[in-house]
Amino acid sequence: MNSSKPFSHARAALCLALALAFLPASLVPQENEPKVLKKVLPAYPEILKKMGVSGTVRVKVTIAADGSVKDVEARGGNAIFIDAVAAAVRSWKYVAGERQRTADISVTFTCCNTVTTVP
Repeated sequence: MNSSKPFSHARAALCLALALAFLPASLVPQENEPKVLKKVLPAYPEILKKMGVSGTVRVKVTIAADGSVKDVEARGGNAIFIDAVAAAVRSWKYVAGERQRTADISVTFTCCNTVTTVP
């Protein structure tokens, strides 16, 4: 009987668990990730375009059960873009759910015309 097999299975399971624990959240599928139905991209503020300013903003949105955005909370990044991001994200619409939920959004402004969002 080979006594090393149970140990190697346990070691493999531990390695897999550790790898999943350290993966960025964006790479681990989220079953309850709210689905966006309507997305409005933030406007790149003209003054920041002219100054050549780029940056990323992270926000947490609270989504009402009907799918509307109830609240937008800044979570980090370049604060000078937060007003543009908050204004746009407030008009997003999500699939309705049984209860209120939250979602994390990252918006990147790349000098001087490109705006991308995740999701």
